[in-house]
Amino acid sequence: MFVANGLKSDPDNKGWVMGWGVVRSEPWHLVGVYATKDVAETKAGTLGEDYKARYGSHRLGSDDFVSGL
Repeated sequence: MFVANGLKSDPDNKGWVMGWGVVRSEPWHLVGVYATKDVAETKAGTLGEDYKARYGSHRLGSDDFVSGL
């Protein structure tokens, strides 16, 4: 899984970073976490309509990603 360098730490969760995740809900698949919305949306667009770009928090070293959307 791809995780961009230089993502900001999540101030509420130690070991988590904030970024744009490319995800599929069913079945769950976190493709990667990107620094910008544009890059994440472009990546999601190459994977099909089930994949979406969402801003949220990612726990490093896992496929955990939490988004408000």
